[in-house]
Amino acid sequence: MPVDGLIVGSCYRKRGSARGALVCGFALLLAATLVKDASASGGFGMTWAKSSHNATYGADLVGCVGCYPYTGDTACTNALPILCIKPDGAANPGLAVDFYHGWIGGNIGLTQSYKGIRLTSLEVANALCASAFGPGWVMAEFHHPGGGWYWYSHGDISDAGRFWVYINDQPGNCWN
Repeated sequence: MPVDGLIVGSCYRKRGSARGALVCGFALLLAATLVKDASASGGFGMTWAKSSHNATYGADLVGCVGCYPYTGDTACTNALPILCIKPDGAANPGLAVDFYHGWIGGNIGLTQSYKGIRLTSLEVANALCASAFGPGWVMAEFHHPGGGWYWYSHGDISDAGRFWVYINDQPGNCWN
C-alpha cells in the first residue's frame, strides 16, 4: 500500500535516533489502525470463474464455479483480477438462458490482479473497474436481474483462473 510504503521508507531513513524510532512506531501504529483489512468476512471473498465462451455470439458464461457466496471462498490476501461489467441493456443474441444461467446485456472485462484486502468497499472496486476500462464500468455482481449463479455477457475474458465478484445480500465480500 502506498501509505505503508511511505511510512516504512521514512522510518528506514530515521532509524538511528530515539526520536525517529518513536515517531516511526507511532506512524506505523496509526497506519495499522487506518488500513481496513478483510477480517470481518473471516478473511474470505467470493470468486467466480469463466465456464465457457460462445464464439457465435461473442459471449462468455461466467459463474459460481466452486464458489461459496455465503462467506466467501478465497482468502482476501490473494491477488486476483476483478470481473467488471459495463451494462448496456443489449438484447440476448440468441443464447439459451434460464433462472440459473441468465443473460446480462453488456460487456465484461478483467482488471489486473488486486489483493482482496485492497477491496475495502464496493465503491473502491467500482473505481478500480472504471480506472481500468472507463466510465460506466463496475464490479460484477452475483445477482444480476437477468440471472444468478451463472450469466452470459459479451466478452472473451481469460479462462486461466478465478476473479473477484461481489454479492449484495451475503457477507461473502472482502469488505464485509
